[in-house]
Amino acid sequence: MISDAVRSRLWKTMVRLAAKPWFVTVMRTAMVPTDRFLLSRSKGRYSFGGTTGAGTLLLTTTGRRSGQPRATPLFYKPQGDGFAVVASNFGGSAHPAWSGNLLATPRATVTLDNQELPVTARLLDGAEHDEVWRFFTASGAVYQKYLDNSGRGIFRIFLLEPTAATPDTGKGVASAEA
Repeated sequence: MISDAVRSRLWKTMVRLAAKPWFVTVMRTAMVPTDRFLLSRSKGRYSFGGTTGAGTLLLTTTGRRSGQPRATPLFYKPQGDGFAVVASNFGGSAHPAWSGNLLATPRATVTLDNQELPVTARLLDGAEHDEVWRFFTASGAVYQKYLDNSGRGIFRIFLLEPTAATPDTGKGVASAEA
């Protein structure tokens, strides 16, 4: 178990380094694959990102061209019953593949806290987008630096809303209670 003091130091270090080009390379080539492995094997209980105190989930989308499952570890913000995620792509000029996958097929799976949850993604805009953006930028300047470096002007932000699985297909459908 990691103490709160250690988590705080790890978070501050991560925020300080995260926008540096060499650290982005480390995140892309080592940390993301490590988190993908840890989150997948532990059903969302353990991740490298989680050691910093940041909420980390594993999002599995359907590849828009391949039709194959694509798993991506992401930091998230709890939002009602769902999870808000930012498509920053570490400040790259292109949107991350997972965000295009969600636009093509909004149904996905979130693995978190020993559960696999079917979700439906909704692209946020307006006040909802701004509220989530403020949360992520208040957590550290890195997301604003990513946006500045990207040249995109705005990042896609999605709300991943839990859905009920249908018995015949196992695919998510919007819950009547939501």
